[in-house]
Amino acid sequence: MKKIFFLIKGYKFDLLTASFALGLYYISFRFANDPKTILLLSFSITLISVISIVTLRLKDKDFYFIGLTNPHDKDDWIGRGIFDYRRTNKGFLITESEPGYIFSKTLSWNDYKYEFDFKILNDCLGVVVRAANLSDYIMFQIRPYGIRPHIRVNGGWAKWEAKESGLEFAKNLSLDNWYKCCVTCEKDIINIQIWEKDNSIFQRSWSIPHERFGFPFPQKDDDPTKTTIIHFPVNLDYGTIGFRNAGNEKALVKNVLVEKV
Repeated sequence: MKKIFFLIKGYKFDLLTASFALGLYYISFRFANDPKTILLLSFSITLISVISIVTLRLKDKDFYFIGLTNPHDKDDWIGRGIFDYRRTNKGFLITESEPGYIFSKTLSWNDYKYEFDFKILNDCLGVVVRAANLSDYIMFQIRPYGIRPHIRVNGGWAKWEAKESGLEFAKNLSLDNWYKCCVTCEKDIINIQIWEKDNSIFQRSWSIPHERFGFPFPQKDDDPTKTTIIHFPVNLDYGTIGFRNAGNEKALVKNVLVEKV
């Protein structure tokens, strides 16, 4: 039903234009007696309809719904690792993906609402927003006990614990249940809300820090314990949505909706 609803919403201008054209066709055939007049009216209605549809289609689309309920839903996602459809779970599995996966059609968006259904299978789900690319983004790591904010810049990480960020849950999430999450990005404030069925169980906000941060980078590939701290300013004012789970972190996701606010 969700796919049908958002399909109609996505093509509402096309459907309205087609309905308007059909109405005019009926009027022209009903009241025009001259074949030349009918031909002229039909040509004019068709031309106006095509121009209207093309004009409306050239405007930026203000929402995308990606069901993630069949393998072809991956076509507009960029990333590496496992992000694939699982028939038995009727959703996409995200795991073994160190850079993560991001949605290519909203790379230039800044303020938006990002909704999806999720189920944690092991450890957590990494929720990506404001991704300029696979090395620069904000990530909220949803764990059973709370949410750990992360900022990635040039592949380096700055991260905070759930408790110090005020993002602990009153009750742990269950690994057996599906939940719905909504992340709203508006300027420097990101609001996060989680539902279990129709009940809201969590709602908090987190402010994006914009000062310079020291990001640790390995000095040598063969010895990741030896790091160098390099300072970068945080400037993540726009960027797309996505998911990230590295190593054994596993989660299922589906019914992704992103729309401008």
